[in-house]
Amino acid sequence: MSIWNLFSLVGGLAVFLFGMMEMNKHLTSIAGSKMKGIMLTLTKDKYRGYLTGLGITIVNQSSSATTVLEAALVGAGLMTFQQSLAVTLGAELGSTFLPQLVAFPSITKFSTFIVFIGFVLLISAKTKKSRHIGMTIFTFGLLFLGMDMMSSSLKPLRTYQPFIDLMKNVETPVLGIILGMLFTMIIQSSGATTGITIAMAMSGTISLEQAIPINLGAAVGTCITAVLGSITLNWEAKRSAYIHILFQLIGAFWVFILLSIPFQGERLYIWGIKWFTLHVLGTESLARQIAMGFTFMPVINHIIVFPNLKLIVKLFDRLFPEREAPKPFGPKYINNGLIGKSVELSLMMTRKEIIRVSEYIQEMISEMKVAFRSKNTEILGKFSELDSKVDILHKAIMTFLARLSQEELSSEESRRCMNYMYIQNELESIGDVIDKNIMVLAAKKIEKDLLFSEDGFHELEHLIYKVNKNFESLTAALRNDDSVEAMKVVNSYKDKDEEKYKEMHIGRLSKGLSESIATSSVHLDLISYFSRINSHIAYIAGRLTPADQQ
Repeated sequence: MSIWNLFSLVGGLAVFLFGMMEMNKHLTSIAGSKMKGIMLTLTKDKYRGYLTGLGITIVNQSSSATTVLEAALVGAGLMTFQQSLAVTLGAELGSTFLPQLVAFPSITKFSTFIVFIGFVLLISAKTKKSRHIGMTIFTFGLLFLGMDMMSSSLKPLRTYQPFIDLMKNVETPVLGIILGMLFTMIIQSSGATTGITIAMAMSGTISLEQAIPINLGAAVGTCITAVLGSITLNWEAKRSAYIHILFQLIGAFWVFILLSIPFQGERLYIWGIKWFTLHVLGTESLARQIAMGFTFMPVINHIIVFPNLKLIVKLFDRLFPEREAPKPFGPKYINNGLIGKSVELSLMMTRKEIIRVSEYIQEMISEMKVAFRSKNTEILGKFSELDSKVDILHKAIMTFLARLSQEELSSEESRRCMNYMYIQNELESIGDVIDKNIMVLAAKKIEKDLLFSEDGFHELEHLIYKVNKNFESLTAALRNDDSVEAMKVVNSYKDKDEEKYKEMHIGRLSKGLSESIATSSVHLDLISYFSRINSHIAYIAGRLTPADQQ
């Protein structure tokens, strides 16, 4: 093997790993902001949780990234440890998708063309999202280009005796597993390790018997990322990362057993892979056999783990017991046990729960200015998380009030019950306006690197200040049942600064101010959304005044 082959090998490895990491980053940027919401919505039972983990990992191409996100949600109390189990298992299977794709050797012939297409899309992109799409295609091509470079550079090793002797040792499963585990802990991607073994197979320098133990070790080694990602999180989040290791060790154990059983002159696991790829897939491709060997690992694991999940969790709880685990996020003050006991107490507890909702919305309003000052879209995730909490409480409160309204209520109790329904509905609408409208504009400003004019930004800051002050007064009126304070909020709404600021912005447009022109759509939409929030606030305040209590 010449020095030029070595240069080509390390260069190809660098191109492959860079393509893999960057493709993951840009795929996550395209869909990442939605993944948290998807995971929260679709993990209510283990089957949907499994499919969610599978789907998200196919998109972001990293089981580690999925389990890190999952651990963060468990740490925040938005997902339970039990819900996270199915997501973890689904992520394990999802991580085998890329190796299956990589196992199509013919794609490498088009790698340079894919790079070209990605480059054209990249240089012609007008928005940040289209740049992410261009970079995803560009790095996808780099991934296969790197594989082709590695495969070509490794061909001389087929006749290099020291390398042949080394790889014979790898056929011993334990050594191969250790090698794959250590390598994957360094590069933090089991899919990348499998891709590299497929590249070696395409060059004829590695056999199926050598690749399988390496990939088995890779499946265990990939857990390191989730463990590292959970270091700063609470104990329950750490447990969700640690059980990933236990699941992978269980799978590795059973595959190791199958590798240790001789069958028809081969190891049973190797024979099974060859039989499946030949008789089911109709191919004897070594690359496909390696990819299927990697996919069968989680499949076998899940066939064993799912029926015994309760027993495995019981064992895990002995090793890593719960420590005052955070309860799943939900209502603090209302529960079905109150229904039928005391209407007055039920209404009091409902008001306390609604005040809790208002506190989360207050936090969202207070952070809006920070979001528009920031140049990093990561801050927007906080708003999504707060809005998820508001939505959870909204559903619980409205369901509780609907049940309470079926009881025998006095006219005054019925009026309060309906009043709280209206108030809670308006609060939830404010949360949606902030998360689904205003934060979309914040993301647009960051992605397009827009800059408000100095006067324009001061005006927006004043509107945020006004919204914040009005909402603080509203919360105080709600907390203290203060109709006088509520009336002040209603009167404040009559002083509409929004129209004045729209006129001032249009005036700057007529003068041709470049910053105002560039940010015009964002600026005017923001003013409209702030006006909507103020109208919701005024409506709620109106519900707290004597005029609306008749």
